[in-house]
Amino acid sequence: MRFQLLGPVMGYAGEQRIDLGSAKQRCVLAVLLLDAGRVVPIEQLIHRVWGEEPPRTVRSTLYSYVARIRSALREPGGQAAGMEVVRHAGGYVLEADHERIDVHSFRRLTEAARVADDGEAGDLLHTALGLWQDDALSGLTGAWVESVRTRLDAERVAAALQYNDIRIALGEGEALLPELRSLMAVRPLDERLAGQLVTALYQAGRQVEALETYEAIRDRLVGELGIDPNPDLQALHRQVLSAAPGLKGAGNRDPEILTTVPRQLPALPTPFVGRERELSVLDEMVGEEAEAENAAVVTVIGGMGGVGKTWLALRWAYRHLSRFSDGQLYVDLRGFDHTEGPISPTAVLRGLLGALGVPPAAIPAGVHAQTGLYRSLVAKKRMLIVLDNARDTAQVAPLLPGGPYCTTLITSRNTLAGLHTTSRTRALTLGAFADEDARELLAERLGSDRLDDETDAVDAFLSHSAGLPLALGILATRAATHPGFSLSVVAKELQCEVTRLDALATGELSTDLRAVFASSRSALDEESARMFDLLGLAPSSDISLDAAASLADLPPPRTRVLLHRLGAAHLVQQQNPGRYVMHDLIRLFAVEHGRMTLGAVARDRALRRLADFCLHTAHRADRLLSPHRETMGLPIPGADRPSDVVHDAASALAWFEAEYGLIADVQSLAARRGWYALVWQLAWLSEPFLLRQGRHQDNLMAWRLALKAAEHLRDPGVSAPTLRFVGRALAMAREWPGAEAHPA
Repeated sequence: MRFQLLGPVMGYAGEQRIDLGSAKQRCVLAVLLLDAGRVVPIEQLIHRVWGEEPPRTVRSTLYSYVARIRSALREPGGQAAGMEVVRHAGGYVLEADHERIDVHSFRRLTEAARVADDGEAGDLLHTALGLWQDDALSGLTGAWVESVRTRLDAERVAAALQYNDIRIALGEGEALLPELRSLMAVRPLDERLAGQLVTALYQAGRQVEALETYEAIRDRLVGELGIDPNPDLQALHRQVLSAAPGLKGAGNRDPEILTTVPRQLPALPTPFVGRERELSVLDEMVGEEAEAENAAVVTVIGGMGGVGKTWLALRWAYRHLSRFSDGQLYVDLRGFDHTEGPISPTAVLRGLLGALGVPPAAIPAGVHAQTGLYRSLVAKKRMLIVLDNARDTAQVAPLLPGGPYCTTLITSRNTLAGLHTTSRTRALTLGAFADEDARELLAERLGSDRLDDETDAVDAFLSHSAGLPLALGILATRAATHPGFSLSVVAKELQCEVTRLDALATGELSTDLRAVFASSRSALDEESARMFDLLGLAPSSDISLDAAASLADLPPPRTRVLLHRLGAAHLVQQQNPGRYVMHDLIRLFAVEHGRMTLGAVARDRALRRLADFCLHTAHRADRLLSPHRETMGLPIPGADRPSDVVHDAASALAWFEAEYGLIADVQSLAARRGWYALVWQLAWLSEPFLLRQGRHQDNLMAWRLALKAAEHLRDPGVSAPTLRFVGRALAMAREWPGAEAHPA
């Protein structure tokens, strides 16, 4: 059973037409079909069908219509036909396969066409437009019907215009002339449509008629609206006047186009060290076997800012120049540019078409036509296309070639997940340098002798740059600029976390580490940016999902979404399921930025939430591991509330093993902030776990902090046992002199 709404409202069982009753009954069915799968409240249904003044008996009439519709939705003999009207609280829902309703099929096809290449998009749109039989809901009347009809007509026109752009880009404008003239008759002021008609006339060899059509449209715009044609339409007029060859479309372009072989790659960055494994992976991803699959090869090189994505892409490109005899295209998309912002696809396409030899006057108006011409020009060319610093999928999707011979390398700080769902895309994520590669980079820039002479300073460079190539390059540049200075001068600035990012500042936005990180953060939505700043408050770079949720005061599912967004931007990494870590330098930036954006009260509350999470979960875990242990002297507010994190002894032990690093950091944080009761409580709660694990030094450190806290608490019920616990911890750690001073 299938239904038609893009024309007179009709239903069919096979080839047999179904009697759908009166106009009002068909209108009720149309409301349910348009909202198939969603509950339509009765009051809303009545308003849509009968308007502002329904008859007094409207409800009984509606119930009668619904009963008849239910009967109509059954096959002869009363068998269910895959569609059913179901009553829900306060309304009705039509449960059906959307593909049996033409309007939903139309929308699915047009949505798919938006992200497909031109060849596939043309087929999808042709099928979608073929579903229309007449004006939508023809034969029905009413305010709601008119509004739906207007909205669907707008969707139909948008699909038709996109389809026209694709056909025109392929040089098939002449075949569209009858339909274009019909559309212009009902949309005489549509400038995009006007441009399509002018181009189609030119492709049909009617240059004079194309110019006359433009003049008529210009006169109409000036006379009726008092405006000149838009810049795209004016540019098209100039192209027709100059008989621009690009207007003929991909199927009829002139031979002078494509005489240029572009060689746009920037100079190879030097020195280039390491990354041999990643280069080998790229070889496999973009190798001959990939080409044999007869599809365009698209590879996204991802990673955080400063990790060397562009270096890797260019190094691979220069190693394989011989494979791309038809040229190499390169564009810096400025996806994270603080000053000018990302480049629009239209601007990029104009540059690419120019590089391919298309004269400026021959470049068609509109991104769809430009994309069509660009893909046509490179379709059978063996070319490399490097799209550097991409912001998101929307920026790069129109720039991807459609043929099987081109190879595209994209670099981005985002994962560009949308590409992976709409095209054949491979991904390679870059991490930080290993120490040996980082040392090699410094040696290439400074010389091995200088490194050998100042090993302590070099160790500081390696430790505090955390393997980030940009940071290493900045340090090497600073040292190379002053060859007579000791490396320890720069290394000293790195020792302090407060000045470390200052030591990595260059004054230039493209290479200043703080500016690079700031541009990545500015690309986040507000909620994700707040999560990033809050993570900077955490006393450790490694944090679990539940701890992060407590820090942000959000439910774990929402926190997971935000952490995934930060992961997609390469600002955090999920090294293990449910655990997230920040690169050391990114974390320093998050700390710095969090102090600027979060007030003192907000920071204090966030840290207290994190501390309370550790306290309450540790209390619950301790009860599960040592149910008969005596209770501590200090109360824990809300100690009896259930835990979503630990629920039995095994999960309690696993939680302590995973989170003790955080517990120790929080205990130290609490000591600095004067949360003395919490300091003592964490020592008490952690002791059984630490002793079970044989971690006697950790236990001793915890009790030493607790001893200082007990002095501030001035509670004899805490101070006396604390001395005993410290003595026992000293003895177990085999620190006998101290143990004698604190007998257990």
